[in-house]
Amino acid sequence: MAESSRPWELHLELELIKQIRRKALALAPCHSLTRPPKGIGDDCAVVIPNPGNDLLITTDTICEGIHFRLSYFSPLFLGRKLASVNLSDIAAMGGQPRWALLNMEVPPDLDKADSSFWQVFFKGLCQRLCQFGAILIGGDTVSAPSDRLSLSLSLIGEIKTGMACYRSGAKPGDLIYCSGYTGEAACGLTLLENPELMRFIPGPVRKRLCLKHLDPLPRISLGTALSKVGVNSLIDTSDGIASDLAHIAEESGLRAIVFQDILPVSRAVRAFCRAYCMKKGDFLQNLPLEYVLFGGEDFELIWTISPKLAKIAEQVATEVLGIKPFLLGRMEKGKGCYLDTGLKRIDISFKGYEH
Repeated sequence: MAESSRPWELHLELELIKQIRRKALALAPCHSLTRPPKGIGDDCAVVIPNPGNDLLITTDTICEGIHFRLSYFSPLFLGRKLASVNLSDIAAMGGQPRWALLNMEVPPDLDKADSSFWQVFFKGLCQRLCQFGAILIGGDTVSAPSDRLSLSLSLIGEIKTGMACYRSGAKPGDLIYCSGYTGEAACGLTLLENPELMRFIPGPVRKRLCLKHLDPLPRISLGTALSKVGVNSLIDTSDGIASDLAHIAEESGLRAIVFQDILPVSRAVRAFCRAYCMKKGDFLQNLPLEYVLFGGEDFELIWTISPKLAKIAEQVATEVLGIKPFLLGRMEKGKGCYLDTGLKRIDISFKGYEH
């Protein structure tokens, strides 16, 4: 952690650093692949990459009022999700997470280092990092100029040289797969932002959808496994199927086709949409489809692979996930991302979730 340049922040920062350091060390993975020679406490952390590996570096910022509200995000879930959104980026490259750096803009109402908020937040953050083999090794804290909390996490991962999976490798004829249901996190967000809808949703469904938004699990093991079976491109569903597949299409110079008749829609999404329509007094036939295609933050993995290797990848994914992955469509020559309804093709490029 770097030293604060503002005297009035010094006490807060020093106390938070002590707390973070204790929590990070207590929850750190024990294996030598992750533990750095020098972590929190100096101007820089020192890490030693493993021979024959490339480094993967990602960063994400989440801001109160834009990406989350403390009215429904507990500090435990906030810490876990901050870790998960970065871990998912490493998963989408087929890598293994190693070291994390945390930057915080702290508003006045959270500037007490001994606050239970921070104790629980650090527990959630460090436990989620540790769960997937990573450790918190440094960062910085400043007093926020506003009354909103802002959190940035940078994550460094590793992958064997030449094994990283990119968005740009899709080939014409590739089949498109997804690791799980999409749209559930977006339904959960709608519920959390509109609590009056809660009583219209069965309890188990309500819990599943809300947890999908509050506490997503990154697909680290699956990403690592897919990188070894010859997938041509890989991405996580942070912005939704339509936008994330459009990224693969654009980077690969191809067109992605999603077939509506095989698009997976979970029972939870259907139940939510029925209740939503009942509450609003509308019948919105395409509402489940819209959540599945355009809802973000499910953090599933989407990959493209040649038909010859598709069955092998299916078997590998099924072993990791415990369920069979979903076939969504195929890649072909052209541009953009299109939904094939059986009667026409609709351009859905980049019509996804906006953070």
